[in-house]
Amino acid sequence: MAAASPPGERQQPQGAEGADVHDVAAAGLPPGELSSMTAPSLFGGGCVVIVRGAQDAGKDLAAELVRLATSPAPDVVLILTHAGGAKGKALLTSLMSAKVARVDCPAIKRPGERLDFLRAEFRRAGRKADDGGLRTLLDAVGNDLRDLAAACSQLSSDTEGVISQAVVAQYYHGRAEATGFTVADRAVEGKLADALEQLRWAWPPGHRRC
Repeated sequence: MAAASPPGERQQPQGAEGADVHDVAAAGLPPGELSSMTAPSLFGGGCVVIVRGAQDAGKDLAAELVRLATSPAPDVVLILTHAGGAKGKALLTSLMSAKVARVDCPAIKRPGERLDFLRAEFRRAGRKADDGGLRTLLDAVGNDLRDLAAACSQLSSDTEGVISQAVVAQYYHGRAEATGFTVADRAVEGKLADALEQLRWAWPPGHRRC
């Protein structure tokens, strides 16, 4: 779930592009630390605070989270993630009573659900992919939703027309087989373009930049 301003009052913080971003875990976060993170900066700009695993917040921290979420400063955005379930449910109840913004993110486990996820990503980008393209993308990239979302973004920006099996294969051919060894082999063989392509796919998820 996400918590920020009450509905109708959510605004982009001033200087959001240069905002300080704090990404912390609720477990072990001492009370008062959030106040330090969200204190006005001498250099101005906004502040984004992401608190992960809010269900692990202790009583004092939970009270602080509710206070910050329900009465945020104009240049502060507070985002909480909660695993659901009974643990930390009182915190959720307090936040919902204050009518903070909430986004439910149900677990995606089945192949059909992943295909629906891909369709939604392309739809959000104003693009369309046929069933062959979707299945090829899922086979090539795997089940990590971050990687799948990144792939949808790249295909949406770099291609035109319906995203088909052929289009996906052109971009993601060799993705599953890519390893450090294949990168080294292509480089030793003098196939620099192939080596760079393999390097792109061998790079750990969440670290790709090319």
